[in-house]
Amino acid sequence: MSCELSVIERLSRAIVEADRGVIHRPRLANAVGQIDQEHQEVAVPRQPDPVDPSQSPWHLLGATLRHYRELAGDSLQEVASKVLVDYSLLARWERGARPAPADAVRRLDIHLNAGGILIALHGIVTKQVSTSVARAATMSDPDDMDQARRNLLAGLAALGASAMVPPTEGLEQLRAIIDHRVGVPGIAEWEERVWEYGLQIPSRPPASMVADLSLALLAFQKAMAGAPGSEFPQWARVNARLTLLLATVLGYAGNRLESWAWWATARRAALQTGDDEAIALVDADEAIQGFYEDRPPALLLSRLNNALALTQDRPNAATARALATRSQLLAMLGDHAGARASLDQQARVFDSLPNHVTADELSVGGWTERRLLHTRSLVHALSRHPDAERAQSEALRAHPRGVPRGEVQLRLHGAISAVRNGDVDDGLEHARSIVTGLGSNVSQFVVRTASMVADAVPASGQSRATVRDYREWLALPAASL
Repeated sequence: MSCELSVIERLSRAIVEADRGVIHRPRLANAVGQIDQEHQEVAVPRQPDPVDPSQSPWHLLGATLRHYRELAGDSLQEVASKVLVDYSLLARWERGARPAPADAVRRLDIHLNAGGILIALHGIVTKQVSTSVARAATMSDPDDMDQARRNLLAGLAALGASAMVPPTEGLEQLRAIIDHRVGVPGIAEWEERVWEYGLQIPSRPPASMVADLSLALLAFQKAMAGAPGSEFPQWARVNARLTLLLATVLGYAGNRLESWAWWATARRAALQTGDDEAIALVDADEAIQGFYEDRPPALLLSRLNNALALTQDRPNAATARALATRSQLLAMLGDHAGARASLDQQARVFDSLPNHVTADELSVGGWTERRLLHTRSLVHALSRHPDAERAQSEALRAHPRGVPRGEVQLRLHGAISAVRNGDVDDGLEHARSIVTGLGSNVSQFVVRTASMVADAVPASGQSRATVRDYREWLALPAASL
């Protein structure tokens, strides 16, 4: 205990002394280095991957975070599960390869009993980096420029054999200098960036999208604060769209609680636009994701009804998405007549959709024929429709290449049909092989669709060993499936 108190006291003193406008990195780095060495000698029998606290402010925070985690005797996975973050992201924060967000640092500080040290250090690091980048944007003194050059070279040298470039102070300084010369990104660039993110979501690993979108949203808030008032509606729409995308990928990555909170934020961001379609799109997309997260049907129906009330059945993406989700939800609840009615209404809306919506095949913002067919495939599978097999074949033929998760879902629809038709063991084994073939690229949508295969087994067969084994396998972490 005396060692632990000494650690906290010395680190607190170093942080207080450092917070005098600009961080005194060598002194803080020395304090953390001594703490790490002392802790390894006393409490940690193994040597962790090296972290040099003097390399950058984020490396300093990472070394401190690692110290408190190891002091608690917890693994990365144990801490990540308790504070609701992906453990691979936590590992990157410890290595200084990613800036840690303030809300996650707050949860980590509480869980690791750091007594506010991590929170204070995060504030200092953020302030120092912001000050350094702001100073770099206007620098003209040769010594200052040379310091920026040294920071850049130090960050690039730290890459080593890594295939991923981490954010470094030097790169941020370089970009700030150039932006000061040529101008910061305007709304047109941000609109293009949001569109590109929408293209990436169906095929990229969700965890990497969470990191990229988080950083993009942070940068966007700064840009939006300095935007002309006359452009506010455009900036508000991009803000709502970025926030919606982050809520979506958090759900894809399995971070359900964080995703739910971000959906509420996305709804408030959409309200700022004053655009009924933007608000309806948030409600419809939350319901789509909530359907695959097994959220309460009453809540989902409330979201869908609100979306449809806002759009008043006008032919747009929000209306089509809301009707599609309602048909799937009703089919799952056993209201097959209501599900078919929503399917028919969705088909009528689809025929009147603008070309830019029906032609957007790749992004999550479009609503193409293959999405219509995907919905029909699942509804027919859930309702044991006689045309289920044909609906699945049509949907598979229309599915684009390069989007493996969507194709896996469609093949799982076939497994649902097989189980409903009495081929329980074959259907479950087929579903398992389909999901396993996807490797690590498993999303929450895939896992939930796979669970529908087991749900399709009649109540009298739920106690079968094959069903129990399948459910236990499906409960494993995505990386283990």
